[in-house]
Amino acid sequence: MKSLSRHKTFIKDMRNVRLTEAQATKLFLYVAGLLKNETLPPEARNHDLQGEWGDFQELHLGGDLLLIYKTDEQHVYLTRLGSHAQLFKSC
Repeated sequence: MKSLSRHKTFIKDMRNVRLTEAQATKLFLYVAGLLKNETLPPEARNHDLQGEWGDFQELHLGGDLLLIYKTDEQHVYLTRLGSHAQLFKSC
């Protein structure tokens, strides 16, 4: 199983985001799946990002809530959590 690392911006995002019960459940289930190197369900709409976020992936937690993360053989790095507008302001 991989180890989990949380970036300081993710920790700050977690303090500011209000998760619904469904979003919190998905967050925990999806992160557990990532740690076990499992394939996420299609509803997560997991995909690679482009541009300045090219090394990262994004998944959807419901509504407009997104999780940006990065993985390697040993770690899952949680980087950002928020709406599309909050995370991609320059778009």
